[in-house]
Amino acid sequence: MNLAEFDLNLLVIFDAVYKEKNLTRAGQRLNLSQPAISHALNRLRAAFDDPLFIRHGYRMEPTPLTEELKENIKKVLDLTERTLEDRGNFDPYRSTRTFHIGIQDYPMIVVLPRLIKSLREEAPNIKIRTFHLSMEERKTALEDGKLDMVIGIKQDFGSSIFQQYLFKDREVCIMRKDHPLAKAKMSLEQYLSGEFIGLSVSDVKQARIDRKLSEMGHKRDIKLTVENEIAIPQLVSQSNYLAIIAELVAGEFLDWLPIKAVPLPIDIDTFDINQYWHVRYQKDPGHSWLRQAIKKAFESS
Repeated sequence: MNLAEFDLNLLVIFDAVYKEKNLTRAGQRLNLSQPAISHALNRLRAAFDDPLFIRHGYRMEPTPLTEELKENIKKVLDLTERTLEDRGNFDPYRSTRTFHIGIQDYPMIVVLPRLIKSLREEAPNIKIRTFHLSMEERKTALEDGKLDMVIGIKQDFGSSIFQQYLFKDREVCIMRKDHPLAKAKMSLEQYLSGEFIGLSVSDVKQARIDRKLSEMGHKRDIKLTVENEIAIPQLVSQSNYLAIIAELVAGEFLDWLPIKAVPLPIDIDTFDINQYWHVRYQKDPGHSWLRQAIKKAFESS
């Protein structure tokens, strides 16, 4: 089949006949006469070299080839409809678009609950798919169009990537509620006497507090190192270990785990979380709506 000579409108006819199993009803569905539907069906049969639909009484029954084609044709029509819909006046409530977001554990814990709430109220059919990628992989995925957005700590993605500030956070020390150090304000000496769970992620070669302590001539005693930040509060609640996590993350666990969050005994700067997107999506109505929805979620929190 020569695609350049194929009338893509025929796929709409195919879909209507498949759904209605009747040429008259398919014509009514598309506001076309039965002869027009019959003519289009003949063109489809010639293009695919197959009857596609065989008459049985008042019904048009699909052939095996039609059953093979239906899902791919539906995907083409759905994608086309979403593309045209988004390029016009984007309606989040009707949209069925899927957005691909690169996001690590920390922003996932903090951002996704707020985003899910917004989607439930304003865009119930929009879908989100997240990807846990390294810093280098996120940059490539944005440039290649595999990701619609990245949400995370400050990163230099290059001149083709836009960014927007979302919120600020700081690090705190967490421990189980009945830990010996949980009773009073923790001194640097007490802090350094503790045993720690460390976090190893590709975004950060060395934790900021460890760099600060190193400058002061100190070092933490890290007994356990994990790559999954979500596991840290649970591990802390069942051990004597201390851990350093973001304050907003700690807040998500304080109500249902027996842990306590206390300020660090040394001053550590706060850090920013941003959202990043490629220039190709800057004027995309659907993408613009998603960015605004995420930003709004933090402005109102």
